[in-house]
Amino acid sequence: MATMDPARVRNVGIVGHSGTGKTMLIEHLLHDAGVTKRLGSIDEGNTVTDYLEEEIAHKHTITLKLCHLDWKGMRVHLVDHPGYTDFVGEVAATAPLMDSMIIMVDAATGVQVGTDNAWKYAERYNVPRAFFVNKLDRDNTSFNSVVKALRESYGKNCVPLVMPVGSGEGMTGAENIFDGDISAIADEVAQVKEEMADGVAETNDKLLEKYLETGELTPDEFHKGLHDGITTAKIVPIIAGSVIRNFGVDELLDVVAESFPSPLDRKVLVTNGSADQLALKVGADEPFVGQVFRSVVDPYVGHLTFFRVLTGTLKSDGEFFNVTTQSKERTGKIHLLNGKEQMLVDEVGPGDLAALTKLKHTHFGDTIADVGVAYKMPEIELPESMVKLAVVTKAKGDEDKIGEALHRIGEEDPTFKHYRDEETGELVIRGVGDLQVDILLERMRRKYKIDVDTTVPKVAYRETIKGKAEAQGKHKKQSGGHGQYGDVQIRISPNARGAGYEFVDSSVGGVVPKQYIPHVDKGCQEALAKGVISGNPVVDVVVELFFGSYHNVDSSELAFKIAASMAIQKAVKAAKPCLLEPVMEIAVTVPDDCMGDVTGDLNSRRGRILGMDVVGGGRQRIRANVPEAAVLRYATDLRSLTGGRGSFDLRFSQYDEVPDQVAKTIIADYEAAKSEGN
Repeated sequence: MATMDPARVRNVGIVGHSGTGKTMLIEHLLHDAGVTKRLGSIDEGNTVTDYLEEEIAHKHTITLKLCHLDWKGMRVHLVDHPGYTDFVGEVAATAPLMDSMIIMVDAATGVQVGTDNAWKYAERYNVPRAFFVNKLDRDNTSFNSVVKALRESYGKNCVPLVMPVGSGEGMTGAENIFDGDISAIADEVAQVKEEMADGVAETNDKLLEKYLETGELTPDEFHKGLHDGITTAKIVPIIAGSVIRNFGVDELLDVVAESFPSPLDRKVLVTNGSADQLALKVGADEPFVGQVFRSVVDPYVGHLTFFRVLTGTLKSDGEFFNVTTQSKERTGKIHLLNGKEQMLVDEVGPGDLAALTKLKHTHFGDTIADVGVAYKMPEIELPESMVKLAVVTKAKGDEDKIGEALHRIGEEDPTFKHYRDEETGELVIRGVGDLQVDILLERMRRKYKIDVDTTVPKVAYRETIKGKAEAQGKHKKQSGGHGQYGDVQIRISPNARGAGYEFVDSSVGGVVPKQYIPHVDKGCQEALAKGVISGNPVVDVVVELFFGSYHNVDSSELAFKIAASMAIQKAVKAAKPCLLEPVMEIAVTVPDDCMGDVTGDLNSRRGRILGMDVVGGGRQRIRANVPEAAVLRYATDLRSLTGGRGSFDLRFSQYDEVPDQVAKTIIADYEAAKSEGN
């Protein structure tokens, strides 16, 4: 397949809330374009894009998939995205690289969380978009009501372009109000047609002048104006349909082919070696520049790297330069995909979404280019992974294998992260949502035969002291031959918060020989690191060695370390010990109608409200300090409180003292666990 003229390429992301019909829309688009001979079914688990075992079992899309078709001389690339909020990272990964989006809306439910998320990403990256209102063949649905809701939520530039013929079970089709047979809906179309024509005319001064003079636009003028309006997002067309009955599907394809932007309409902004930003010229004959947006290790397709060509042409069996890692790689084979089906091509050009096989050093977000090209695309920003769980393998032999398995899963889904918490020693995984984490762990069980138990991660508490104390530690042991003898006396006092540990030697007269003093210091540090009252490190203390004694024969480095540890245990307990907890600064963005519930919930978590800011779009941001222990499961709780419409950012702020009642519980739990261990 030769490189397509970029003017005849369309690049479309199918997005929207879960259950709106995205996967089945693609089934019908592929079928109507002659790519497939029969329609698949989600219930039967045989659709083109939902082929993973987890997708068939759960009956919803989990990872983005690529498809392509030809329609009226146009090559149309389609990306099927998951609708669940847990998998919004899939939308975030492709949104900067899409030339357009179709936002699916269920006529029965209207605007939902997934609709908002899709619109948010389209707005963030200035992606032209259209709405497809699905399931209008169902009873108690109203196209006009959905249109009203869309306009109230997203603006008056959302205008119907394809209208339903009939309603509910009486729906008989869908027609383009300018190009279709509108005889059956002429009365309903007049005002809508005028509104669309007004919007189209306003995209161009000359067009507007002519329209004001004559009140008419030729078909060519209308389509040119509609294209310009969609490309600049001054017009967001609304297309009526019913995927299951194949109403509005071909009309949607016609709008994509005739009026959606091509790669030539896109402004490609890059940085050069000097970090200066510039716009690249887009064309098949320009130097090649592309960006990776997904890696896949799949039993059907092997190891594939998905990328988008922004400008230029990439040929198979050559080489390219990874600008991000500053390394060369062989291109190998290039494939266009329809789900798991691969189509080998010799080259790809601007706007193409394709896959490379067996790349070793190229990963998510990397900029790839012709050798000698130094242009770099902006990094792709992903949502924060706020759901944290500690994991422990169920089988003893799996401890060595789990790291590699988690790494491979993270390669495929970069919103999934894992690390060893240095404070608590736990292996922690992070994801966007509970469902995502559950399914990825399910995949690990299936692909890598590793099963784990999950728990809420431990909080990295600290111990400190509020008073001063003195204590002696004497380690004396005689067991025949050389014994062990070390004797130290220390003073302990609080250091400034955040100042850490300080050791002072004020002993005189050689009561503790100089060669043993570093080991006294080390014994103190090791004892403080293990904790005294709760098993958490003791911080921000000054330890002063002021007296001691030794034995000419039996004293040793080890004896003085043990003596120092004994002294620390006594001194901390006598110096008014207390617990410190990590306090996080949280910024929660929620709709106005959820403000009361969310602020009340934060207060119940021992949060301290710092302020509130209006962020627009009927949303406000609440800023607060809240203990980390109180927000370990906040992602799930906030979703429940706001119906999935809330989001939050979290970062460490400081350590504060734990209230007495809470501290007593933590200490009691530690003592109980220690007793059980004994």
